Parts: sequence; structure tokens; C-alpha cells
Amino acid sequence: MCEPVSITLGVLTAGLGIAQSVASYQQATQNVETANAQAQQAYNFQQIQAGSARAFEQLRAQQQEAIMEQNRFLADRAYENDISQLNLRLMQEQEAVAQKARQTALQGAQARGEIRATGRLGATVDNLIADYYRQQAAFDYASERNLAFTTAQVQQQKMGAAAQRGSRLASQQPYLQQPVIDPIEPIYQSAPSSTPYILQGAAAALSGVQ
Repeated sequence: MCEPVSITLGVLTAGLGIAQSVASYQQATQNVETANAQAQQAYNFQQIQAGSARAFEQLRAQQQEAIMEQNRFLADRAYENDISQLNLRLMQEQEAVAQKARQTALQGAQARGEIRATGRLGATVDNLIADYYRQQAAFDYASERNLAFTTAQVQQQKMGAAAQRGSRLASQQPYLQQPVIDPIEPIYQSAPSSTPYILQGAAAALSGVQ
């Protein structure tokens, strides 16, 4: 028959063992929950970081697109102004040549008319009239030649204006957004099994009552 003291000590020992098993299980459960909560918090923070980085990349791309639009507008307006100025210059040159040609033709006609009005005949008169025609032809040729040179020069300047526009447009390129990788959700720890702790408590209880 067991002594009362031994029975009491056994019960206390069994109770203490069971309490330790329960405390160990609760601590293990809390450790898992804490680790999972920290992993979830870190994952959420990484998601926020990825979202912010993606928004920043989109903003930079939009800002660069706005700069390109403004640059394109200014380049087009500058090109149009250059072409307008060159066309105006060429038109003025053409008008000046045509006006000078008309004046020269009128002066030649008047000079020839004055010679014929004298009533004189002969080779000298014919030579004078022919000389006026040659002078007018030489002037027309020189005027047309100069106009042709001016036209070629204007065309070259137009090509230069187009190249300048192209260079200005090429100076601004679209912003290539850097890829932002979304974080991978962590693998959370499973809740600890209660079986080992139950067995541990049961063993403590058995050892206490023996």
C-alpha cells in the first residue's frame, strides 16, 4: 500500500509534467504564429515596395513622354518656320528675277524702237538691234542661272532643316521602364502537432502514479 506522501508527490509530479507539456505546446504554437506573422508582415512590406517601384517607373515613363511631346511640338514648329522662311526667300528671288527680266525686256524693246524710229537702214542698224537681243539673252541666261543656284541652295537648306528636326526629335527617347518583380509569398509554418506534447504529458502522469 502506497504511503500518502508518495501518492501526493506522484500526483504533483504528474500534474507538473502535464503542465509543462501544455506550456511547451502553447509556446511552440506561439512561436509558429509569431514567425508566420513576421513573414506576412515582411511580405506585405515587399508588396508595397514593389507597387511603389512600379508606380515610380510608370511616372518616369509618363514624364518622358510629356517631354517628348513638347520636344516634338517645338521641333515641328521650328521646322515649319524654317521652311516658310526659305520658301519666302525663294519666292522673293523669283519675283525679283521676273521683275528685272520684264524691265530689261521693256528697255530693250524701247531701245530697238528708238533705233527703228530713226528711219535708218543698213548693217549698222541691224547689228545694233541684234546686239540688244544678245544682251537681253545674256541677261536672261545669267538671271536664270543665278535663280537656279539660289533654288538649289534653298533645297539644300531645306534638307538641313529636316535633318536638324530629326536630330532634335532623336535627342529625346522613350523611357524604358525597369521590370519590377513581385515578391513571392512565403511558405508559412504549420501549426505544431499536439500529439508529442500529449504523449509527453501522459508519460509524466504515468511516471507520477507509479
